[in-house]
Amino acid sequence: MPFIEIKNLSVHDPIQQKDLVANITFTLHRQRCLGVIGESGSGKSTVAKALIGLIPPSLEMIGTILFDGEKLTSQTSQQWRGKRIGYIPQDAMNAFNPIETIGHQILETFQRHLGLRGKEGTAHAITGLERVHLNNPHMLMKKYPHELSGGMLQRVVIAITIMLSPDVIIADEPTASLDAYNRREVITQLQRLKEETGAALIIISHDLGVVQAIADELLVMHQGKMLEHRHAKEIFTSPEHPQTRHLLETRLRLSAPLEALRQQKRVRAFPC
Repeated sequence: MPFIEIKNLSVHDPIQQKDLVANITFTLHRQRCLGVIGESGSGKSTVAKALIGLIPPSLEMIGTILFDGEKLTSQTSQQWRGKRIGYIPQDAMNAFNPIETIGHQILETFQRHLGLRGKEGTAHAITGLERVHLNNPHMLMKKYPHELSGGMLQRVVIAITIMLSPDVIIADEPTASLDAYNRREVITQLQRLKEETGAALIIISHDLGVVQAIADELLVMHQGKMLEHRHAKEIFTSPEHPQTRHLLETRLRLSAPLEALRQQKRVRAFPC
């Protein structure tokens, strides 16, 4: 049985009289990763917020969302968010209270969801921060959010999510503010979590390299609609929809100069 099952999900804006997403249907099993791609405004983040029950009350949601066979409601989404359903948002700065230290907020989260307190909670936090390669985690926990860069805050959010070991992780542009090294490390940690715990992952990203590295399945969106949903390798090698081909070709054009530079460096480093 699929762990996640979405049936005819639509989100309607009654003020603008338009669908932000329309008739999205897909399933996802445990220990699998779904990559969601599409241009800005295609509805990717709206789908993510629907899955965690964060659709604004001004919008109308239609359709059915099932987690492990149980229907998602506003009550269950609040109960499960954090422990069973992990969410990594695009803007990590908005995920933190500016007047509390990073450590206080991490420990508060671990106490609420895992029942960890004191030294046990601190040790768990340090382990998580080290897993995402944040230096001097003891000192970092004493800092306030404004004292950390956007990339560091993003890694703190990822560390918290990983250490909560949720059944499903929904990551909205999780590597957008990270450099190439930390992108690889974060993807490695998410992949390891999926394999070790059986978690299901949903990765929303403009970075097709990240998606290609981790996704088992791929969902392509355009103007709120689902264009394709197949195995990731099939879509990357033989896209069916013209918009999908356009997305992949654009990525190749943008990455070609960087790849040429990498090849030049390899030749210089290892001359014949």
